[in-house]
Amino acid sequence: MYQIAWRVLKVTPILIAIEDCLYGPAFVKGRSMQPTLNSGEHDSNDLILADKWSIKLYRYRRGDVILLRSPEKPGTMLIKRLLALEGDWVTIPGSIEVEKIPKGHCWVEGDNPDMSTDSKSRFGPVPLALIEGRVPFILWPPSRAGRVNSHMPPGRLLVKNDEALNDQSRFGAL
Repeated sequence: MYQIAWRVLKVTPILIAIEDCLYGPAFVKGRSMQPTLNSGEHDSNDLILADKWSIKLYRYRRGDVILLRSPEKPGTMLIKRLLALEGDWVTIPGSIEVEKIPKGHCWVEGDNPDMSTDSKSRFGPVPLALIEGRVPFILWPPSRAGRVNSHMPPGRLLVKNDEALNDQSRFGAL
């Protein structure tokens, strides 16, 4: 019994470090990411894998599903789709407004606009520092296990910052 307890004590810090810095599971609650996540019955909760290492290496891109801290309640985690990065211009649905994403910020939205509290409905641009992980896989339920696709909703991103930079290099610096 002593040996088992000792082994558990030795492994626990390693497991905590892996979950905190590299990869960890998280449950998805709510309907803001339907049909991508929680597409089952009302009470379904998908279990996803959060890739935290990618965020530390700045390996995220437009269209990724991400795990982030709520700008209003830092103890609450949200899962949204990353639509725009600093310097990008996005359209605001239902209006003629466009928004330029400021430096150090991003624009996030749920896939189910009627059920999502996000950049367009409440937060506006959110700090990149709030991003905790990318969501590459659904782990549970087994019937839905697999890769989470990265994609952009059509017509939302007007200009990507890297396109603006390419235009400047083609036509000379402003």
